[in-house]
Amino acid sequence: MRLFVLLILSILPVFATFWPIPPINQPHPLGNNWGNYQDYGSGPYFHNGIDVITPDTSGVEVRAVAHGWVKAWGTIQQELHYRIAVCDSPLTFTGRAEGWLYAHIDPSRYHKNLGDEVQEGELIGYLVPWPIDASFDHCHFARISDTGATWQRFPSPTWWFIQNPLTLIQPNTDLLAPVFQDARSGQRFAFCRNNTSTYLNPNNLSGDVDIIARIYDKTGFSTGNDTWDKLAPYLIEYSIKTAGGTVVVPWTIGVVFHGRLEAQNVNVVYKNDNTCRSRGDYERREYYYIVTNTDGDSMIEATDANGKWATGEVGDGNYWVYVRASDVVGNTTIDSMLVTTSNGVPVAETKEAVLTAPLTVRTGPGVAQINLTLSRTTPGSLTVVDPAGRQVAVLKLGILPAGYQSYTFTPPADGVYFARLKFHPHTATVKWTAIK
Repeated sequence: MRLFVLLILSILPVFATFWPIPPINQPHPLGNNWGNYQDYGSGPYFHNGIDVITPDTSGVEVRAVAHGWVKAWGTIQQELHYRIAVCDSPLTFTGRAEGWLYAHIDPSRYHKNLGDEVQEGELIGYLVPWPIDASFDHCHFARISDTGATWQRFPSPTWWFIQNPLTLIQPNTDLLAPVFQDARSGQRFAFCRNNTSTYLNPNNLSGDVDIIARIYDKTGFSTGNDTWDKLAPYLIEYSIKTAGGTVVVPWTIGVVFHGRLEAQNVNVVYKNDNTCRSRGDYERREYYYIVTNTDGDSMIEATDANGKWATGEVGDGNYWVYVRASDVVGNTTIDSMLVTTSNGVPVAETKEAVLTAPLTVRTGPGVAQINLTLSRTTPGSLTVVDPAGRQVAVLKLGILPAGYQSYTFTPPADGVYFARLKFHPHTATVKWTAIK
């Protein structure tokens, strides 16, 4: 079952910028985007920028999108990879500061140099011709940060890649919604034992399971190459319901390509084995996302690999798995698949306990109040866990009474916590950040 909708995101960028190559006031095709899978033979990594494609191969101007100071000029390996880093702060500021990276600058033509001040819209260099394919001439453009009076440290810069430029660029018209493909033959999604390559029959799921979705996005502004046009979606979420419509897992962020990218976490997001093999090169773009590898927040972290669908915590039966993919402007596609769990866990014969209002957390200095309302008395538990899934506290274990109830939790330290309510055959979770 597939559903296409148009959703305009209500969160707008704090500030906007224009495109780094002419024409600066209109969208350009993208050859790669923030976070898409890459592997050219030396191992997989996140693409840590956007590749802004130009049809002009005569040496295209690169323009500064904001005022700043050049803190780095150099190459990471050869003449194709010269780059300029323009910091928002002057060279006298040596703490961590943000800036813009413009890569694939022609070193043999005019360009700005280390220490130069740059004005918004000013010419800072020209694109180098791309020898692999002239139609892939592009500016690799990224939002970065670093420390020091300069950020030279070539050939191994220490830059952090901190924000998807597409959340800042205006205008940013995206005409097409993401596209789902079968993850396996005849299966919209694939299912494997958590953090393994042991794939499971969707009609007989058991234990802790990872859900794999195969998705790509296009913007509607073509590079002229169908493969290069395939990009990573901006946001992927998932939800699970019983066949009767009861929510087992509410809509949960699987991955959002908004903030910092760290290369070592690429296998947390992308599945890459003989069954679901992610690809990212000039010839093939295949993106297989482990949508359950998440703690529900917007950061991509190594601990997200602890995420899974614990099918043993629900009664045996039929469940709809939903996955929702959106681009950066909100074009959204939802797809789904009916699966069956089989753990030897009987479905409750009595009427299900119903959480009649969302699980909520009210926070105050050094304390959290967790509130819930059940329609009937039922066996269950209320615990607090950290982002790695470690149990921090047990607030209630045994019989959960009917009606409204409130529990107090004192966090041992500042940070992110999850209240987890379990009552057969369901689990409800709510996240909050504690600040003492």
